[in-house]
Amino acid sequence: MSHHAIPLATAVLASLAPCAAIAQQRAPYTANTVGLSWSMPLHNVTRHAPSWSATDVGLAGGFLAMLWVDAAQTRSIARNNWAGFYESNPILGPRPSVGQINSYTAAAAVTTLGVAALLPARARRWWLIGAIAVEAFAVTATTRSGIALRLN
Repeated sequence: MSHHAIPLATAVLASLAPCAAIAQQRAPYTANTVGLSWSMPLHNVTRHAPSWSATDVGLAGGFLAMLWVDAAQTRSIARNNWAGFYESNPILGPRPSVGQINSYTAAAAVTTLGVAALLPARARRWWLIGAIAVEAFAVTATTRSGIALRLN
């Protein structure tokens, strides 16, 4: 095995693979110990993972909060059969179901935070600020059109 750095995702997936450690039995009823060894120091893997500052975590939390409010407002409209309203997000279509809204919201959260995790610190902050701005615009526009901003 070479001593080149391996991507964090590869290391994590390899460690989680079923049968990552297999015990071989040499004879019936022989008690063998099962061991698992790591061939490289853990810091060789984790040093490539980007660290998030308190600011990054706060921005991510702000984005998730705004996304949650946006989704709650949209679900409220969907539960009332979109009476007098339509969804402006072209990915969702004009009248998505509550299930579609939930699926989209989960995908948006994972995608946005996943991209943020891959970006360098400065770009991550701008990415998250942009995501918050988009969600804040959506929440504000929905609130202005008569949907209450409730935190349930």
